[in-house]
Amino acid sequence: MSEREPAFCIIGGDGAIGSVLEKSLRARGVAARSSTRRALVDPMTRFSLDLRNDLTDVAIPECNVLILAAAMAKLADCRADPETARRVNVDAQVNLARRAIRNGALVVFLSTSQVFDGTSICMAPDEAPAPRSVYGRLKAEAEMELLQLGGEVAVIRLSKVIGRHLVLFESWRHELLHGKTINAFEDLVMAPIAMAKIIAGIETIGLRRLRGVWHLGGREDMNYVEAGRHLARRLGADEALVCAASAAAAGIPADERPAHTALAPGELEAITGIRIENAGTELDIGLGLGDCSQKNERG
Repeated sequence: MSEREPAFCIIGGDGAIGSVLEKSLRARGVAARSSTRRALVDPMTRFSLDLRNDLTDVAIPECNVLILAAAMAKLADCRADPETARRVNVDAQVNLARRAIRNGALVVFLSTSQVFDGTSICMAPDEAPAPRSVYGRLKAEAEMELLQLGGEVAVIRLSKVIGRHLVLFESWRHELLHGKTINAFEDLVMAPIAMAKIIAGIETIGLRRLRGVWHLGGREDMNYVEAGRHLARRLGADEALVCAASAAAAGIPADERPAHTALAPGELEAITGIRIENAGTELDIGLGLGDCSQKNERG
């Protein structure tokens, strides 16, 4: 298989990023197959894979770019069941990566801003991880093991990916448009980045076989109250409908409430041409609110 005819294998085709990435690659004529946890699949496009299981005898399709996009990603789930989280987020990732590298593939691992402790803003790609949450620690461990495999590996750290897949924002949209109040955490922050930019970045890194650690995340933090009020303004709803709530009171531990999640892009913008905008603009792009934004700005 030559580099001129790239073939992607996406682990996690049922997930938000994996499903969009698969469609985007096919739209541009790039061969792609993806894994699914479903039992019945179309063998031409999907193959069954559950990262919780023993993968010793599991075969993955031939590819020259392996995207590791599947994970046990809910922080509370990782905290509640760290053994399963380790099996999925570390052991399975390294197992699949080792085999792909042996066959000459580039491995692209999707990581997280949670590998940092959140005490400093806009962490650079070359800064050492200092995770606090169980999820962050496992992702940092996987990063380290993958980068030590000796093959072609790209680690992409993401912040909050914004798209129409987010149930929370879609429910907020519905409630605000109907004049109903929403509750948003004032002590929980995110650094939004639009899904389209995530997909463009992964494709560029994969197609150009760019190795190393990359940051593909928002450069500006906002808390969820600010995000809710921004959404209200874009929808023409009353900002007073957004009520401040406490993540701490809701049981989210301090280790999962970093003060900062923004990431410095490093050389990514110059190499890929993907520009990361301010938090509000990334929300608009990710949620498809461009028209609403322009209308409101015109008054």
